[in-house]
Amino acid sequence: MDILLGIFLTAGIVATLTAFLGSRRRRNGGSPPGEAGIRAAVPIFRVVALGLPGSGKTLLLASMFNELQTPSRQSYYLSAAEGDVARLTGWFAQMADTTRADQWPRGTFTSETRHFSFGVKARAGDTVHEVLRLDLLEYAGELLTDAAEAESGRHTELFDQVRSAHALLGIIDGGRIRQHLDGDPQGWTELHRTLNILVPHLIGASCPVSFVVTKWDLLSHLHEDENTRLALVRDLLMSNEHFRTLVRLHSDRRVVRLIPVSAVGPGFASVDTSGHVVKIRSAQARPAYVDVPLSAVVPDLFDQAEMGLDATLRAALDEEARRHLWRTPLERLRSAAMLTFQTSGRALLYALGPPPAAVAGDVLMGMFFESRALTAGQEQAIPGPHAGEAERRVDEFVHVRRQVLQDMRAKPAMLEGRLPSSRLSGS
Repeated sequence: MDILLGIFLTAGIVATLTAFLGSRRRRNGGSPPGEAGIRAAVPIFRVVALGLPGSGKTLLLASMFNELQTPSRQSYYLSAAEGDVARLTGWFAQMADTTRADQWPRGTFTSETRHFSFGVKARAGDTVHEVLRLDLLEYAGELLTDAAEAESGRHTELFDQVRSAHALLGIIDGGRIRQHLDGDPQGWTELHRTLNILVPHLIGASCPVSFVVTKWDLLSHLHEDENTRLALVRDLLMSNEHFRTLVRLHSDRRVVRLIPVSAVGPGFASVDTSGHVVKIRSAQARPAYVDVPLSAVVPDLFDQAEMGLDATLRAALDEEARRHLWRTPLERLRSAAMLTFQTSGRALLYALGPPPAAVAGDVLMGMFFESRALTAGQEQAIPGPHAGEAERRVDEFVHVRRQVLQDMRAKPAMLEGRLPSSRLSGS
């Protein structure tokens, strides 16, 4: 699968070759040499999160940002607009405050759509590079369940966003699973209602789908072995005909994941006698797996595109990738641009589906080739002693981007290694 990971790795500079060449000659004033091409190499990937009211979307977002806002466990980190940072950190602080046992951040209002634009950044020496952007849309759960909303223009907007997404997150309330397993029939009713509402929105999608089971900490009593625990949850979900059908239809050509997450981690909350989730005083939040859903977006998109190619096309692209590694930066730009007009290049771009915003096909081609070094164990050629400053800056940017993609892929790979039941299809 990793052959396609690299579609995200070099030449974003291709689409702005003129700017790149011009910037090589700029030494005084303006942006540093090569900067114009680097800025043009940053694609935007669209993610849509769908879940019913109370499913835990807000807590997931807050905890995810808290985990990824610094490069403590990976080379990259997330940035966001100042107002969004204030909201997300405020939600996490409220969630982590155990002095108020029953106080949790509010969910989305019926008329509310939350839009977050996250920059994925990494540092090389004194320079911070923005490698890509992840635009996440979180829709109010009532939009999926309110009959009046179904007739509104906002419902049409939702369908449009789902169709153009590069990744979809279907949020499943782990609290409902706990409620069902505790013998409350309302839990079973609400769980099936969730799946019956979510699946029709997701089954026609062409992009990867991750079902995210929230409140994973509340299910720790199911079994001491975590993968066995997840297998039990998977089997429960597969008992729903619509969920089972989606997995069957997508099993050959789509990536479908089952990702358990806990925004607070084990030992932080419990279910009281009235069925409410309350915080345990003096407990500390230790989120689990909340960094996986967003980290998997780009690797899954590229893996799925590769799954759609036949062996002949894969071999042709693989051979071109090997040759690409030993070309100079400018030669790579030209060869990537040329491949977009060839059969193998066109097939690859078609398999990717809706293109990331503002990114040309030649950019994707260059990125694909550079990343082959990740899986083949090959080192790419480095700029020679006569390379200009712009060429060196671009090479640094490509190196950083390759590391980011490698670390992104490591997140879902770690989850699959620990919890094999998390991969529903696309294996």
